[in-house]
Amino acid sequence: MNHAVRLGSLEQLGQSAPKANIHANFERWKGLGNGKTAVVTGANAGLGFFAALGLAAAGAHVILACRNQSRAEKAMAAIRARVPEASLEFMQFDADSLLSAMALAAELRGRHLDVLVTNAGMIRTPATREVGLLGFERTMTTNVIGHARLIGELAEKFREDSLRLITLGSMSTLLMRTDPSNLRLEKDYSPYRAYVQSKAVLQSLGIGLDHRLRQLQWPARSVTVHPGYSISGLTPTIEGINEPDFAQRLKGRLQGSFAQGKHEGSVAIVEAALTQGLERCAPGVFFGPQLTSKGRISLARPAKVTRSKVLQDAAWELFVQANEGLDPFAL
Repeated sequence: MNHAVRLGSLEQLGQSAPKANIHANFERWKGLGNGKTAVVTGANAGLGFFAALGLAAAGAHVILACRNQSRAEKAMAAIRARVPEASLEFMQFDADSLLSAMALAAELRGRHLDVLVTNAGMIRTPATREVGLLGFERTMTTNVIGHARLIGELAEKFREDSLRLITLGSMSTLLMRTDPSNLRLEKDYSPYRAYVQSKAVLQSLGIGLDHRLRQLQWPARSVTVHPGYSISGLTPTIEGINEPDFAQRLKGRLQGSFAQGKHEGSVAIVEAALTQGLERCAPGVFFGPQLTSKGRISLARPAKVTRSKVLQDAAWELFVQANEGLDPFAL
């Protein structure tokens, strides 16, 4: 692994750099998804919708794992309007429920699975601490714990298939300190801290799992991405999917120099799912915009704390708790 690719342009993997947004990359990704099945949680809106759109355009069969079926059906209609030949399916998933994670895993266990995008999550966090699963606050519950159980339930897939797990980190992990000893936020709770710490844990879990898979010599990879600063106000209007009001559009224009649309931020997700040459990347691969908040997708450097043993150990302990004290990836 001395010569493994760690940082820099995707051109190091023997391909050209991706274009700026989902739609501009349809030709680039064409055929790369043929014969593949991809699951995208929270695919009815935001980054998840555009990731599902990109994967469908690439030829993959895309399972939209969403809490609300009617919203998922609107998303599928919007995808088919842009990709008439899209192969799509709905499955129920509520990221705030361990039972829902177990039920989705039961549906997927008998299916061949190539890509799992753990996108569903909470952006508008509670103003005050709300208790969620396992005694953690609700943002950690929704962004991490439900997905942790889903991943654990599907561990055998990681042994059997060249599955790619895509976890969504955040550039916010660079902006606020994460305290591994206070992941429950029983003190010093704030909505933004809750969001940042949940993303730091998810990011750290994804990075740590990729190292674990390499140690186990299993064929799967865990790829972590961050979508930059992607906002609705710079995202195309799609009825029922993204309908920003005047204030959001104005905010988008004012932030345009350092922000981008979700149709742009989601390019990192699809690239991580489909890019060729991933076997040349070092463990802990991390995709993100070249300019951190926006820009061309490259192999980036995650926040130092998410690479630290202290947070990775804490994240793995949470993962084991979410799986009833069992480690599905035990060495």
